[in-house]
Amino acid sequence: MTARFRRCGHGSGPMHPGDQKAVAEFTAMLAARQRPAPWTGCGDVAVRIGERGLERGRPLPEQQPDVDPVVLVVIHPDTETTLTGTLHCAKARIHGAWTDPYRLLTHALAGRELPVDIDLST
Repeated sequence: MTARFRRCGHGSGPMHPGDQKAVAEFTAMLAARQRPAPWTGCGDVAVRIGERGLERGRPLPEQQPDVDPVVLVVIHPDTETTLTGTLHCAKARIHGAWTDPYRLLTHALAGRELPVDIDLST
């Protein structure tokens, strides 16, 4: 297990390499969140769940790229195990193409369960 924040931002002296990694991951996540890569209809997507969370969604193989809603399953960002059954997701809920910096925003990485009543239709 890695300690994410070892010291206050006002500490003096050089940063520990672990601190530098945490700052780099957080900065990459903010940049990806502000400027998402557009989803082209193939590959994994970042789906908005709740107010701030994003989850990794994988469209079904037979999914057509121009259909709304998109039929997908939510998967774990690291292990790629399925976390939900088939969901119908409105294209308006798709934040963009999935990139690794979004891992920090997922329920799975934080050790939280997904909401039972996920509604991605709106």
